[in-house]
Amino acid sequence: MTKDNQMQEYIVTARKWRPLKFIDVIGQEHITMTLKNAIRLNRKHHAYLFSGPRGIGKTTTARILARALNCSNLTDYEPCNECESCISILEGRSLDVIEIDGASNNSVEDVKKIREYAKFTPVSGKYKIYIIDEVHMLSTSAFNALLKTLEEPPPHMIFIFATTEQHKVPATILSRCQRHNFKRIEIERISSHLSNIAKAEKITIDEESLITIAKKGDGSMRDAQSIFDQVVAFCGNNIVYTEVSDALHLIDYEFFFRISKAIREKNVKEMFDITNEVISKGYDMLECLGGLLEHFRNMLVIKVSENKKLIERSSAAIEKLEGEASYFSKADILRILNHIATAEQSLRYSPQPRIKFELALTQLASLDSAVEIGTILEFLNKNQGSSGVLSSRVQQGFPIVQATEPRSEKKILNEPVESYSTVKNKSENESNKQIKSSGNSIEINQLENGWSGFLSKYANKETGFYMLNHGDLVSPLFFNGEIVLETNEQFIYELFHKKTHELEKLLTEYYGGEVKTKFSLGKSKQSETISNSGNKLTLAGEDVQKIEILGKPELKSTMDKHENGVEDITDKTPIEQAIIDIFNAKEI
Repeated sequence: MTKDNQMQEYIVTARKWRPLKFIDVIGQEHITMTLKNAIRLNRKHHAYLFSGPRGIGKTTTARILARALNCSNLTDYEPCNECESCISILEGRSLDVIEIDGASNNSVEDVKKIREYAKFTPVSGKYKIYIIDEVHMLSTSAFNALLKTLEEPPPHMIFIFATTEQHKVPATILSRCQRHNFKRIEIERISSHLSNIAKAEKITIDEESLITIAKKGDGSMRDAQSIFDQVVAFCGNNIVYTEVSDALHLIDYEFFFRISKAIREKNVKEMFDITNEVISKGYDMLECLGGLLEHFRNMLVIKVSENKKLIERSSAAIEKLEGEASYFSKADILRILNHIATAEQSLRYSPQPRIKFELALTQLASLDSAVEIGTILEFLNKNQGSSGVLSSRVQQGFPIVQATEPRSEKKILNEPVESYSTVKNKSENESNKQIKSSGNSIEINQLENGWSGFLSKYANKETGFYMLNHGDLVSPLFFNGEIVLETNEQFIYELFHKKTHELEKLLTEYYGGEVKTKFSLGKSKQSETISNSGNKLTLAGEDVQKIEILGKPELKSTMDKHENGVEDITDKTPIEQAIIDIFNAKEI
């Protein structure tokens, strides 16, 4: 046989490897077993409807069923494919099995012909079988003309319908059929079948190429086989992954490892180089983001599950993914996935997709590492006695937020500031009484004397200002009509900053006059001067008495005690309570 004759006899893979028996149909065992049992029990229905995506075996199964129903030599309820009936059906010359394309034979006249032919008995087989492909393409009138025959067909008549859009078939037709829903075929089974085909065809192909082709088939065996033919035509009988990527114009998987490396190294320059490469090579930017989304999804699977079958990659690629995933925490991956998904939606409708794409990648490279609450609590448990600033690792989880206006120094008037001992000796009734101001500004001594009463009434879980009870976290400085709250903890500062209006409203309600609040992150110059000076100090140009509480580190602030002098004891540490307030967390 000459080479030209060999080329003329070539048959595409999808046709050459079309299943001939129920057992050969891949991924549809729930249907093939039902049909075989129906034949075995002689419970054959007069009308079947096969629905599902393209290329998964609907028409193939219909043909196998037609042969099995008319086969004179059934073997294990499978067609023998050797008797005269099976051979004539395989060759397309049987008068008992008629296959019709619903898209081109969709009129009432075409259905009337079917009704006329249905009156005649089979020529050689047991049944006259009509296979109508893409039945949803029939017109409404054609469906109506088919109803009576479909409801009460002759005993020798069987209909087999196939459709990719079951919702377009009228309910009156659906109710008269036995429906079988075909499902997409798993990637693993497609790649395994392609591997068997390659071995039979004496073609060498690596695992990554098989998985790539199977994924590109999108659950369709026929699509995957067509792509396989395309790759073989490009690569020949020795197929490797890099050539498959070129043949199908796919983004190389190594490309996504470059992006994830740039993200963890915060390399913004590399992101611009990657964008330029995507544009110059003609890759689809949406496809690139989709691949990146899958890349980080696979890393998330590695973080949370030991089931590697959830990752549709080769074993070598999975091993490399495990190494890359070790650089990211689960919280980091979730944030990145969220950013990519948002960017994908934004890019889809953007008039300037390149800028959107660059922006998405540069934002990913600029993300700070996330810190989980569990990590914070673990750190705090180890440093329970310390009131200093959190470790650098924990701090990285909280971006620095500057105040909306610069802090200005306030002059303290010449009235003497009452000492800690004086405040402690005040009666309970006086400290709880709301102090009314004669003017618009509440004086220093009024603010300080009423502070413990304010804490007793408002510093609780309901208001969200519970951490005010803890002087090791928050310290007040009193000025005329203003209270400055100092803290060394970044996240408490941010919480206060967000709740400024609520706190001022409570203070104004309690004191009976306008009270402003400001917040300071870290020890201020005022507190440093007060704590480090002698009996007299100069603050903002004026002499004031030394505030004893700030000068004696062994004494706690009045905030640490209620009005009755009893310490406020809770089950949670101040830091833990602050975290609960910030994140609205609940105890488990």
